[in-house]
Amino acid sequence: MQPTSSMNEEFLKKWQMGLQIFRPSIDNTSVHERKKAIKLSADVAMASLRKGTTCWSRALIEKTATEDNFLVRQMLSGIKAEALINKKLPKKIVCHRKIVRRSKKILRRKSKSASEEAAAKAKRLVKRRTQGLRNVVPGGELMSNDVLLLQETLDYIVSLQTQVNVMRSIVDAAEAEIDQR
Repeated sequence: MQPTSSMNEEFLKKWQMGLQIFRPSIDNTSVHERKKAIKLSADVAMASLRKGTTCWSRALIEKTATEDNFLVRQMLSGIKAEALINKKLPKKIVCHRKIVRRSKKILRRKSKSASEEAAAKAKRLVKRRTQGLRNVVPGGELMSNDVLLLQETLDYIVSLQTQVNVMRSIVDAAEAEIDQR
């Protein structure tokens, strides 16, 4: 799934808004502080595209609100910023009990054949990879349901692709302007 041009445009508008909010305080700062301002505003712009409907976007909003509450309130002004900022993420997002019970039964069985050992090894590999996703996707550590984690990961990837597209367009435009001079 590719990001749409409307997603790119909306991200750019929100990102510009965030950079304008930082503009007065960033002029006489270090490169590190400028980088942080660009990242914070890009994160909030990306999360605001989803309007807090995904776990990763709420996690990014919550994290950014602790770093710069004013920025988050300004950028989310049209989508009930107070509700999103004050809305705490659940400690765990759990799957249905039937699935949990069935998986516990499967785990209790002892693997003796080569195919069962291979299945156990594959299961460990999948578990390690999903843990890696949990560490990368904002709010991923709160998701115990692997299906939800994959859905959130796919949505997060599309949003990151939007961010990359917009930033790449800005760099291309800047290079074209330099070439014309």
